[in-house]
Amino acid sequence: MATNKISDQQLQAFFSRIDVDNSGTLTPLELQRVLLNGDWSPFNLDTIELLFSLFDHDRNGTINFNEFIGLWRYIEEWKRLFTTFDKDNSGAIEIPELVNAMTSFGFNISEQMLKKFVRKYKITYNVGNESVSFDNFVQLCVTVKTSADIFRAFDQAGTGWVKMNYEQFMEVILKN
Repeated sequence: MATNKISDQQLQAFFSRIDVDNSGTLTPLELQRVLLNGDWSPFNLDTIELLFSLFDHDRNGTINFNEFIGLWRYIEEWKRLFTTFDKDNSGAIEIPELVNAMTSFGFNISEQMLKKFVRKYKITYNVGNESVSFDNFVQLCVTVKTSADIFRAFDQAGTGWVKMNYEQFMEVILKN
C-alpha cells in the first residue's frame, strides 16, 4: 500500500476496478482483496469489519464510493503514522515502538498492557516476535481509542475511575 496520496479521480478508477460485480459498492471481501500489509498479506477480516463499522454510514453492509474516499484517506493517514513509528523499517511495529505510538497519541498504556492487547487480538506478526502488522496496528489503535472514549464518557470528573451499574457495563460490552 503506497503512502503517496492519490487524487479522487484516481480513487474512482481504482474503486471501479475493485468493484468486481459492478454494483457500485464494495463488499468486505472485495475490499479485503486490495488492502494489503507491507508483506503483501491481505488485511485480516476483523480489521475490514472494523473499517466497515466506521465507514458504512448507511449500514447496508457495503461501501459506496463516497464512503470509500473517507475510508481510503483514513487508511492513508494510519499508514503515515505506522511508517513514522516503525523506526527499524521492519514492516511491523514492535512492542517498544507501540508504546511510543500510544504515548504520542495521548494514551498512557504500559508495555505489559500492550502485550496483553497483542495476545488478546492474536496480533503476532512473526513467531517469537511480539509485533503488529499494519492492519492490526489500525485495529489495535482504534480499539484503544474507542475504549478510552467510552471510559472518559463515564469518568466525567477526570479521576481515572468510573462507577457504573451492571446494565451500563453490559451496554459498553455490546458497543464493542
